[in-house]
Amino acid sequence: MIKCYLLDGKPASTGENFDDFKTIEAVLRHNQSLLWEMPAEALVLLLDAWGKAIAKARDILRTEGAAYLSFYLKRNNVENLIRSSVGNLKYLDGFTASGRHPGKYLKAQGRGIVCHWIAGNVKTLGIYSLINSLLGRNANLLRIPEENAPEVLDILSLLEGISVECEGRSYSASELMKNTALVSFDSRDETLNRGMSGIADARVIWGGESAVNAVSSLPKKTTCRDVVFGPKYSFAVMDSGFASGACASPEMIGRCMSALAMDIAQFGQNACSSPHVLFVEGAAARAEAVAESLGRALEKLAKRNPNVPGQAEASGIINERARYALSLDRGLKASRDLSWTILLGSGPTLEEPLGGRCIYIKNIDDIFMLEDQVTKRVQTIGFECADREKAARFADRATRRGADRIVRFGGMNAYEAPWDGTFLLNELVRWCSLDMGN
Repeated sequence: MIKCYLLDGKPASTGENFDDFKTIEAVLRHNQSLLWEMPAEALVLLLDAWGKAIAKARDILRTEGAAYLSFYLKRNNVENLIRSSVGNLKYLDGFTASGRHPGKYLKAQGRGIVCHWIAGNVKTLGIYSLINSLLGRNANLLRIPEENAPEVLDILSLLEGISVECEGRSYSASELMKNTALVSFDSRDETLNRGMSGIADARVIWGGESAVNAVSSLPKKTTCRDVVFGPKYSFAVMDSGFASGACASPEMIGRCMSALAMDIAQFGQNACSSPHVLFVEGAAARAEAVAESLGRALEKLAKRNPNVPGQAEASGIINERARYALSLDRGLKASRDLSWTILLGSGPTLEEPLGGRCIYIKNIDDIFMLEDQVTKRVQTIGFECADREKAARFADRATRRGADRIVRFGGMNAYEAPWDGTFLLNELVRWCSLDMGN
């Protein structure tokens, strides 16, 4: 059974039941034409107004990630997203001179219905996927975990009543809602998964390895485009020049650790971009000093934003605390409760995520020792380096091995384009050409 929470612009908080996707597909294919004549500028203005509405909704801002989403939807950010993904807003509106060949014009056309399989680790994840697809003028079918439906529907419902003026006409955000269907169903139901896959002109798949493999193997149209965001791992690095007092004041290190603490705390450390290990180049004493500063930042954060790990997380953290506390060559810094945990060690090896604001800090002799730890499973590396040339060399070697993003502390969870090496908007359009001759 399919539970549909949004269809044809009409929210249904308890969900409307469907046996298959026939009605949902028919509604979406009919409504897609509403987007075809809407200027890209109007789309941008509607998204900007949506972001402002989110920023004013105090109840919705309690949903983790909603505050950042309101920033992400700002006009300048969305325009930058379009430019970085397709080059020019005009390509979304009509055939535009490519500038490479006289008489040659290009247009980015929508693919049709984009079906999104959304993981449950970040409640706002599906909204980012949806935004990129709407900019490409696609209709959208989002399958989300049932437990996330209330928060996602609340965010989408803010589109009701929003309208903007553009080029002398009024445009309504209801047209965006009518091009969005929000559903949930049992992820193990192969019949429904096959049905959803069968109507897709593009599939966007977010999730763990088993979920990604299951959806990717479903039958699809030969013309369907797949975009896969599978499981990833992220960590942080601080080089000796940045960590030492000669190049960085205690105040700067404190600000840096406050930024990293936010990276650790956001999304319950469940995002692919959440850090689980911090490598500090230099002697153990330097890593110890960094750990002291990070501990203060995490403690301060815990007072403003308390953290209570779940039973499974708590059990893992308690066991790891005990292991490190009893070790002669390891160290432990932690809150009195289970608000946060820092596990001190050494060596260029990664660790299995524990969650619950738990991070390993390891001293290493040289940051380039980490090269062998970087594979295509590594997504984001938080990086602080005093030497720009050294930073560029590290970034080149790390991305050559497979990492997708090298960012400053505080920006690890910032959703941006490209993501996982992919410009999502570009993947969700078809580049069409018109040759008018010389």
